[in-house]
Parts: sequence; C-alpha cells; structure tokens
Amino acid sequence: MPVARLTIKSKFKIDVSYWENQGRDFRAELYDALCDECKSLYSLQDKRVVDHVNPETGEIIRMDVLLDCASDVCSQDINFINPHMPLTRSIFRALIAAGNLPQSPEEIHARIKKGSPQIILKELLSVQMERDGVVAA
Repeated sequence: MPVARLTIKSKFKIDVSYWENQGRDFRAELYDALCDECKSLYSLQDKRVVDHVNPETGEIIRMDVLLDCASDVCSQDINFINPHMPLTRSIFRALIAAGNLPQSPEEIHARIKKGSPQIILKELLSVQMERDGVVAA
C-alpha cells in the first residue's frame, strides 16, 4: 500500500495516548500552558469532560475541560502564542488553541504568524514534535 506524502495541507494533532504510553502527563503540560484566567477557574485535578462546539462545523465534541478552556479562552490571549516562543512551542500551542482538532501547516501558520507553512511542516516532522506526540491525523 503506498504511503501518502505529507504536505502543507496534511492535518496534524497531538496524540494524547502517546503521552500516556511514554509515562508523561499531557494534562499537566496542558495545565502549565493555561492562561491565568483558566488556571483560576480549573485545577489540574478537575477531570470533567464538557461539550465543546467545533467552530468550523458546529459539531459538538466531548472535550477535557482544560483543553476546552485553552481553546476558548487562552487562545484569545496574545501571550498564549507569542513571537518570542520557539517555533516548536508555538506549533504545540496552536494545536492546543485549536482544541487539538487536526490542523494543517497552513492553518497553524495562520494562527502563529511565524515561519511559513513549509517550515512548519518540516518542524511538525521533527524529532522534537515527535517527542511531543504530534502525529499526522
């Protein structure tokens, strides 16, 4: 079976099960990334799942409360993704800001306004992104 070539239109997401399989805590990483407003609303121990409305499709998705707050509230904070952040961190935050819904390098570039879609694709395929559990969707 042929392997599809990944392009700037290919979609990527964070594989949360990868984190668990590596003995890492994705929720702790997510909590550390939260803005002050979300940290004041939720604790790391808050493991509720809430209804999240996909802004593109209107579909209701069940989502971890921390990821929901990150995508609805933190993503609007200008410091959530800032120009001083390393590109790989900006990409990771962009995926969080999108509620970990699959995003293409073009969509990520539109959100972070750093590099180019081609450079973002290259970073998405890097060892660092692999270590962060970022995979093609």
